[in-house]
Amino acid sequence: MKTGPDVSTIYRIARYYYAEGLSQEDIAAKEGFSRSQISRLIERARDLGLVKITLIPPTDLRTEELARTLAARLGLVSAIVVPVRKSADADEIAMAIATRAADLLPELLSGFDIVGLGWGNTVYKTAELLSKGSGKGGKPLFVPLIGISGDDNPNLQINTIIDRFSSCFRAKGLFVNIPSVREKNAPLSKIEEQRVVVLEERWAQVEAAVIGLGAPPSDSPNLIDELPIEYKAELKKSKSCGDILAHFFDSDGEIFKPEHGYDLLAIDMEQLAKVKRSICLAGGGNKQAGIVAAAKAGYITDLVTDECTAIAALDLIGGEEGSWHSSKPSSMAKKGEASRSEANSK
Repeated sequence: MKTGPDVSTIYRIARYYYAEGLSQEDIAAKEGFSRSQISRLIERARDLGLVKITLIPPTDLRTEELARTLAARLGLVSAIVVPVRKSADADEIAMAIATRAADLLPELLSGFDIVGLGWGNTVYKTAELLSKGSGKGGKPLFVPLIGISGDDNPNLQINTIIDRFSSCFRAKGLFVNIPSVREKNAPLSKIEEQRVVVLEERWAQVEAAVIGLGAPPSDSPNLIDELPIEYKAELKKSKSCGDILAHFFDSDGEIFKPEHGYDLLAIDMEQLAKVKRSICLAGGGNKQAGIVAAAKAGYITDLVTDECTAIAALDLIGGEEGSWHSSKPSSMAKKGEASRSEANSK
């Protein structure tokens, strides 16, 4: 039996209507509903108490407890868990996370001068959902953490993400025109070499990052187009449980080193582990193993995820019994914590 839209979908529609000023017709076209459905969902938003003077993001005691436990068990600065229905598909989950992230990021990024941005479905959707005037204006400078990729996948268009963030924050962005993946030792022009130097200098100055996290390559029907065929074959057979910025890693956070290599234009993961705040937007798609591994390795400090993924992550690492589930206790080492603590103390 088909159920109606979940609370995160209802909230997003209300946000379009009240915060973005979109008409019900525009929202209907955007979400694939009829105008009468949009009208009823806006009314439902009011009934649920999501609309007062300001929009109130959907949450409850269950997700708040999940978030606290997840942050403690993963050693994160913060975790946000958004409610989703159990039958939610990947797009619904990504939109729920992106909607919450679009509200959170203006405050989380307010104190930083240079912010690095990654790519991926949820990061791209977050960029689309940001409100005009999200920041205070003038800062931060948004910097791409990876080069360009693909012709028809909007989720990997890093310059589009940079442009949307900088526009909504009324700030500046640094753009890149060099591919993320190149043949091993392929020469760069002098202009490209200079641009790489500028990028690397900015990466060394990044204070905060907003990144996505990919599913295990064995579960990913589409990998980056430019990756060598031999590399993709090796990757599918590897123990990689996820990737950040096309750096694939296993459950211990070790970066996958293939026999058939290539040159990747992206911030180094050891460097990412030293960034003060690394905010990961990820959920659904069997990403719990990647999230746990990234936290253990110190690649992320903050997480915005969905309810189902949060529970799956806690099941994976073990923990005390909560109101959502009982898990067998286990210990978890955080390999990257020391390097980040040292960097933050400087």
